[in-house]
Amino acid sequence: MTVKDRQFNWIGKGVSRVDVDDKVRGRALYVDDLDIPGCWHGCVVRSPVAHGRLKGLKKDPSFDWSQVVVAGPEDIPGVNIMVMHDRSMPLLGHDEILYLGEPLAVVAAPTLQLAREAARRIRPEIEELPATLHLRDVVKQFKAGDSSWARLSAQTLVKGDVARGFADADFVVEGEYTAGHQEQLYIEPQGLVAIPQPDGGIFIQGSMQCPYYIVHELHEALNLPPEKLRVKQSAVGGAFGGKEDFPSMLAGYCALPALKSGHPVKIVYDRNQDILYTTKRHPVWTRYKTGVKKDGTITAIQVDYLLDGGAYLTVSDVVMYRGVLHSANGYRCENVYVNGMVCRTHTFPSGAFRGFGAPQAIWGLESHIDRMAEACGMPPHIFRLRNCLRQGDSTPTGQILASSVGSPAVLEKALEAARFENKLGLCTRGKSGVKSYYGIGLSFFPHGSGFTGDGESKINAIGAVELALLEDGRPGVNIRVSSTEMGQGALTALSQIAADAVGIDMARIRYPFADTALVPNSGPTVASRTTMVVGSTVFSAAMKLKQALSQFAKQEPGLSGPADFERVARAYLSKGLPPRFEHQFQLPADVHWDQKTFQGDAYPGYSWGCNIAEVEIDAATLEIKTPRVFACYDIGRVINPLLAKGQLEGGLTQALGYALMEKLGIKNGRFDADRMQTYVIPTALDAPAYDIRFVEFPYDHAEPGAKGVGEIPMDGLAPAIANAIEAATGLRMTDLPITPEKLFEEMKKS
Repeated sequence: MTVKDRQFNWIGKGVSRVDVDDKVRGRALYVDDLDIPGCWHGCVVRSPVAHGRLKGLKKDPSFDWSQVVVAGPEDIPGVNIMVMHDRSMPLLGHDEILYLGEPLAVVAAPTLQLAREAARRIRPEIEELPATLHLRDVVKQFKAGDSSWARLSAQTLVKGDVARGFADADFVVEGEYTAGHQEQLYIEPQGLVAIPQPDGGIFIQGSMQCPYYIVHELHEALNLPPEKLRVKQSAVGGAFGGKEDFPSMLAGYCALPALKSGHPVKIVYDRNQDILYTTKRHPVWTRYKTGVKKDGTITAIQVDYLLDGGAYLTVSDVVMYRGVLHSANGYRCENVYVNGMVCRTHTFPSGAFRGFGAPQAIWGLESHIDRMAEACGMPPHIFRLRNCLRQGDSTPTGQILASSVGSPAVLEKALEAARFENKLGLCTRGKSGVKSYYGIGLSFFPHGSGFTGDGESKINAIGAVELALLEDGRPGVNIRVSSTEMGQGALTALSQIAADAVGIDMARIRYPFADTALVPNSGPTVASRTTMVVGSTVFSAAMKLKQALSQFAKQEPGLSGPADFERVARAYLSKGLPPRFEHQFQLPADVHWDQKTFQGDAYPGYSWGCNIAEVEIDAATLEIKTPRVFACYDIGRVINPLLAKGQLEGGLTQALGYALMEKLGIKNGRFDADRMQTYVIPTALDAPAYDIRFVEFPYDHAEPGAKGVGEIPMDGLAPAIANAIEAATGLRMTDLPITPEKLFEEMKKS
């Protein structure tokens, strides 16, 4: 039976979240709700300058230091590094300081007030050095041919010969596009607790996306074998990538004073701390030079894609890789050159954020596609339909799209739903004498599901299920994976998958919080991979359990008839037979990837999307409203339509903020909007009326055939809105967010 042909009972239904009751009734326990006897509170001592040389930490002699514990670099049992991707970032700064807020020591005390007071009484002595604080300064150097700027990572992608492509073009279209930082602004701030164990190990619990990341990152610094570093998720109040890599650092800040004092130590940031001292979306500068024929054929795409990584590389290289792979994808072109780079600035390290480099790339590409269409005199939707990738085509890396290709279906369905062609004629194009400008714009894009290239084969994700007696004394199934529930609905979707595979009611499925002492390494909860990759391991492991029960029933006297799950499961457990079944995800044998040349199969599969936005702009105030957004997605088999639409609406609203509102500048090395009064995000009053539709092209390598849904809503709305603003005003906006003030400045220029 093929993936497409299989019939399901629970999969495909919009069932309510299984964790909704606990959250609505306040029974869900977040890290700050945990009652931990003898728990102390931690506070981080930070650098007050963006770049300098640390000379020492001076303690106030009038303070009673016997009340507290101070952990510095000298207290690190192992090596003072965060492993990350290049082993360059220390857990605690000790020599050259590279950003304002870099941790230098951690104070722990019986009360939070005392810990904060003690931290305030420690004065870092730092010789200040010149600092680079803005991506625009690096861009100026790059464009001038000055190579003295610090390059943290680089990667090129080459297909064909762009020089030949430009020679064949009738028009050459050039443009630059920029965007700044974006804050995740999850509901629950960062928080963890470290609890020393009798055997000398440490137990980390709290708000996170990737439990095994913490084990990997800290075992060298803490000089502990991985089995003595236990990590467990508590309830997570949102993450959006912000709790992927950063909790590894916070876990270290908790663990050091905990090991030194013997007390559990908890650090929970307040909102101000969380904005100032956690990772953000990477600022970006992209430069496009493209060739196009009069008939709309794309002959060449050349891209410079530069990310601001902040002070250290952390995960910026793989963010850049995904950006490189999406900056020319989605369209047929035989000549492509992408130059991807990550630069250093003396600012807080950038990190993971929903979309992971793709939104920055697609912002530039889909803005530029409209300019290419205009150059050859074609409407933007006709240009996209003419050039979009289809089944059998090859991507810029040479990957053949052999199956599960939702293009051009998503584009066609969205255009029809929005009546795009009819509304295009209503656009005001900057017409004078109107009270309100009107425009409509679109974007079209793929999004790679799973890790880039051979990443999934390196992780070798394992999912497990266990037959057990549940809390009511009746048999059921526990899902054992390291994927975390952080508000996205994984707990519900994977429960639906397990219930269908075993053939039982969803009420008999449990999905306990991830605990590295109990679950295999299923990989991190990132990269639009949870439902697609981990869901497939759960499905296959649950099928193994079903087969084992079926075989047992055939051989056991008294169970040969139409025995139900409860009877068979009780009998099976009573025999002491193995209750746990595992399955490891493997890429298809014909998947090949060359990490050096960026050639081959970049992703296991792609989700596809089309966004269409309508804008209304007040001619007097230039206030920008987005009353309607039409969106169509291919996310493979839709496991839960209700949750999928919730994910998409939430992501689109987050993308609306990226496009129009969320501004986070750097002033003297510090983020200048450090609270919710100054960092403006969309509210319910700003949210458009969403019309979201699906086309289903199941991923045929792994049942039940889902692809990624979590990141793709972040990708396309910003360029769709920018394209609509141009249709409304005649002005091409190239810097995010697009505010009335920026629009006014462009109008003055024109």
